[in-house]
Amino acid sequence: MFGGTTALAAIWLLLGVAALSNWQPRTLNAQFEAVPTEHSGTEFSVLLRFSEPIASAGDRLDSRVFTVSGGIIAAVRRVDERSDLWALRIVPDGRSAVGIRLSAVWGCSGTGAICSQHLVPLSNRPEATVVGPAVTAAFINGIDHHSGLDRVAVLIGLSEPISASASAFRDQALRVSGGSVARVNRVAGNAGLLEVMVIPESSDDLVLSLASPSACAFGDLECLNLRRLADGANLTIPPATIHLTFDDGPDPANTPIILDILKRHDARATFFVVGRAVAAYPELIERIISEGHTLANHTWAHDDLLGLSEEAFNRTLLRTQQALGEHATPCFRPPNYRFDDETVKRAAKLGLRMILNTGDTSDWRLPGAEVISANIIAAARPNAILVLHDGGGDRSQTILALESALTVLRLKRYAFEPVCE
Repeated sequence: MFGGTTALAAIWLLLGVAALSNWQPRTLNAQFEAVPTEHSGTEFSVLLRFSEPIASAGDRLDSRVFTVSGGIIAAVRRVDERSDLWALRIVPDGRSAVGIRLSAVWGCSGTGAICSQHLVPLSNRPEATVVGPAVTAAFINGIDHHSGLDRVAVLIGLSEPISASASAFRDQALRVSGGSVARVNRVAGNAGLLEVMVIPESSDDLVLSLASPSACAFGDLECLNLRRLADGANLTIPPATIHLTFDDGPDPANTPIILDILKRHDARATFFVVGRAVAAYPELIERIISEGHTLANHTWAHDDLLGLSEEAFNRTLLRTQQALGEHATPCFRPPNYRFDDETVKRAAKLGLRMILNTGDTSDWRLPGAEVISANIIAAARPNAILVLHDGGGDRSQTILALESALTVLRLKRYAFEPVCE
């Protein structure tokens, strides 16, 4: 009998330990529900649900238990006479964001205490945010490129003013790649217009975008008001592009050095090649292509196109196109720039268009590396086509000038791309 009593006691002890191990303290929680995503500047409602009925004096919640930014609470009432579900009517201060927090005191005594009917105190402090009506933004830009500019001014136009400082826009809503923001100012006399001053820092695209902050600290009204920004405001300002072209190659002495320089400066170019040199130096052609440059037609043997019959004209250009094979592009340049209207018409029949230049570097005159470099820099402008030579003789002056000029132009953030793809 004694042994049976002992066994029964042991069972009860084990059950008690198990029950204690699974026991969880009782808590009272609250959360806001039916929170609108935005308000229109007029009164709106939200629900407040408790995990169980609460004990409230006079069947009401004291409005002092709520903290509201950007508005006021007009009324708090029970829903369907339930004390676990309450409706709040809120009146915004204009069109700004409204933040709501339940901030009852700890414990179950004193003004603002919230407890269950079994004297379980509230264990959390829920928050809700209702932003004002959406505001669209648009970038207003008066320039086509950022190259050569120390600073770029861009305007942001808003569909209506937002109650946030210019610094809040800069720090919480504005994103820039390819540069940095020097300052953001509101434009005097226009609350819906901001000026952004950006410092370009590379030869990549300068990209600006506006986006509403993903999260805001409670009570940070500037951040909350920036949440009103609609997505989609973006601006891309490209660098100015210069087209470097090289005639009369490829040449085993000059072309590899020029390719090295272009690679160091991340520059892509177009080589107007002579067909017989293409056939003689296929390894140079493969290197030109593999490093991102393009090839165009400069006749088979640097032929004077004005002195050719149509048959010979077609032969010198088509033979070069065939030598280039899959690397051929629909561009040609007449040697020594000797052409007339008939030259252009004949080439067009072959599917070729003539590419000349917009600036003269005069490297073919061999005036000295400093003069050639100065000519390259002086001729540099958006979409400029500059003619240099990698074949046809000693190009040491061109090589020195190219290194010097690219160093300067890269500091001005110019991009260098082929003229014919």
